[in-house]
Amino acid sequence: MTKDRVYCKTDKGRQEILERRHTLTFRQRNTLILLDCAKHLGLIADAIPQSDLEKTVPFLLEQGFIILATAQQEKEQSTVPRDRHTHPGATIIAMPASVQPTLTQNLDVMEKVKIFMLDSANTHLGLMGAETIGRIQRCRTAEQLMAAAAFWHMALRESKTGKEFAAIFMEQVRFELRSGN
Repeated sequence: MTKDRVYCKTDKGRQEILERRHTLTFRQRNTLILLDCAKHLGLIADAIPQSDLEKTVPFLLEQGFIILATAQQEKEQSTVPRDRHTHPGATIIAMPASVQPTLTQNLDVMEKVKIFMLDSANTHLGLMGAETIGRIQRCRTAEQLMAAAAFWHMALRESKTGKEFAAIFMEQVRFELRSGN
């Protein structure tokens, strides 16, 4: 398995993220979330151990949850411009405006995300996270939480105990705020 490969979610993979129909393990689900047609495996290996990727990626591929980015390019012709975070070998597939994720307005979901962010900040940042914790506490909307999540994520990445979880935690926050009902 080469570290420069880029994988995209298939329709089945995107449905799984939204509906959780299949019995994916925690690691399989997190890997599926991270395989976004932009990050190469070398980057994802920062969040998920290489040994787990070597088991999980072939499984997701065989089960039809993901496809190699070059195969996706051949399958779909509609593309949007790359941004600075996109791997040079990948093409981002444009989603119709009606399918693009919007942030939740569900107060219960926002409160759960806020509690998750505060708990992880207290656990991994301690006293050094006071500014980040204050920023999270002041959030009243999903948009504000997403903005605060950027600072929270950066602080986690810089902490000794949080750096291995930062990417997974951020993907979970994004997922919850975009799909929360």
